[in-house]
Amino acid sequence: WIALAAISIAIVANQVLTSGVFWILMRRHGSVGFQEMNLLVATSTLGNYVPMQAGSIGRMAYHRTVNGIPVRTSLVVILQAMSATAIATCAVGAVAVLAAGAGAPWWAATLVPVVWVPLAMDATWRPFAMVMVLRSVEVLVWAVHAWAAFRLSGWSIEPATAIGTALVASAANLVPFIGNGLGIREWSVALAAPLIGGYERDAGLAAELTGRAVDIALAIPLGMIAFAALIKRTHTALARVDR
Repeated sequence: WIALAAISIAIVANQVLTSGVFWILMRRHGSVGFQEMNLLVATSTLGNYVPMQAGSIGRMAYHRTVNGIPVRTSLVVILQAMSATAIATCAVGAVAVLAAGAGAPWWAATLVPVVWVPLAMDATWRPFAMVMVLRSVEVLVWAVHAWAAFRLSGWSIEPATAIGTALVASAANLVPFIGNGLGIREWSVALAAPLIGGYERDAGLAAELTGRAVDIALAIPLGMIAFAALIKRTHTALARVDR
């Protein structure tokens, strides 16, 4: 039950963190509420299980229709968010590797989000800093997701191994046109077993499949509820236009 609760909290936390990233990046281009962005991310997460990133396409269409934000702008924001994930993954990975080489404790990697805080003192850099803090925390939340997935599968891994697995999963999620890294994430974690250490290939694959099952089990109700709310918002926006 602890593992199931941990992975469920991690999934919801990542959704909120992702929403925060897109809200920060998008709000300068149009009026988008944080709750509204949460609904959009929940819906697109479910929709992205359909090939060709259907969820992301739907989100761009919504921004164009309801928020008046051009599709091109939405696409640029998506690329910015992906770039932030790549930078955060590299930063956490670099600190984790350096810490392991120096014999430092595994939790050194958890300090990465703090590194970006000084940049927030400058108004010009503040949006970038806030996005990087959220993305760095998101990578670490993936470590909780990994730990819980292994526990649910019957294996126990060390925190350092969980962070290594999270780095691989985070990178796999960046593969374009494969919604939510479906298939890519599972096999990447499995094949990275010799590199990361602390688990066997079959254990990694089983854990990721278990984690994916929980992802989908939560994505369906969250996505459907959010979709219903967005349909209502869309109808309201179109009614205003007709007037």
